[in-house]
Amino acid sequence: MRMKIGSINDAMSEFPEPVLRVDTMSNGFDLPILGGERRKQHLNEVLKMKMRPDDVIVATYPKAGTTWLQEIVWLICNDADTTLAKITMQGERYGWMEKLGSIAGKGLEELNTWPRERTRFMKTHLPFQLLPNELQNEAICKLIYVARNPKDNCVSSYYFHRMNKILPDPGPLNEFLERFYQGNLAFGSWFDHVDKYWQMSQERQGTIYFAFYENMKRNCKAEIKKLANFLEKDLSETQIDVIANHCAFENMKDNKTVNYSHLVESGLFDEKISKYMRKGQVGDWKNHLTISQNERFDILIQKKTKDWTLKFDFE
Repeated sequence: MRMKIGSINDAMSEFPEPVLRVDTMSNGFDLPILGGERRKQHLNEVLKMKMRPDDVIVATYPKAGTTWLQEIVWLICNDADTTLAKITMQGERYGWMEKLGSIAGKGLEELNTWPRERTRFMKTHLPFQLLPNELQNEAICKLIYVARNPKDNCVSSYYFHRMNKILPDPGPLNEFLERFYQGNLAFGSWFDHVDKYWQMSQERQGTIYFAFYENMKRNCKAEIKKLANFLEKDLSETQIDVIANHCAFENMKDNKTVNYSHLVESGLFDEKISKYMRKGQVGDWKNHLTISQNERFDILIQKKTKDWTLKFDFE
């Protein structure tokens, strides 16, 4: 079960200066990135990646329920085999497109050499415009995107930046909010990220599924059924119950194959500051944003989403 990981020293050697800079990729798309020229070169290699018809991709803006959705999707595709899931690290079952370095889990090299006879599961936080060119140009495989309301997403990201030692110091919440508003974070603007995936999900309804974090919290079993239908998997009611129970927040939080406790042990995550799986609640932003901060957020949301057809639940 245990995954080979590096130490905090390995991580710091790969990211000696956690400085965010905007770079232009080979296709002309601009993105704030960490890791400098090495990261830029790596993302340009992702653009060249060859896709397979049976690939399954989980895409999210960071801290929108990635790990949760990954576990649900893998179990749907593997007949609710929680026995295997409990003894195999999620980072061994999935490859991470943009993973740089040897810190933990499978990256682009492993994805490119993944056995042909096995479904290739992968996750990404990349904007749609930086997915492999083949996938941008053609509906080749299944992709599931989950979006979380921006207030909760922002607060969760703030705490993740505080406890993750290879990310830039977020400073006080008020400063982090400004960076979130401006899209000055790794992977760019929440608004641009979500909007593009939503647009593509409307164009490719058979191959891109757009899920809402809040709906998953409200009725997880109903969402599992919808995802199973999208993935063309027949599940029994018992299997659906098994997946829903396995993926309940309290069970995920205590499950060492998904809770990233190995990165706590290696010194990369400091859970004295915050847990990786902190609360998983809808509406927790109300415990953190002041009245003026919330009002500013509302003005920004109204401005950025005035032409959107999708709506979010905030509590």
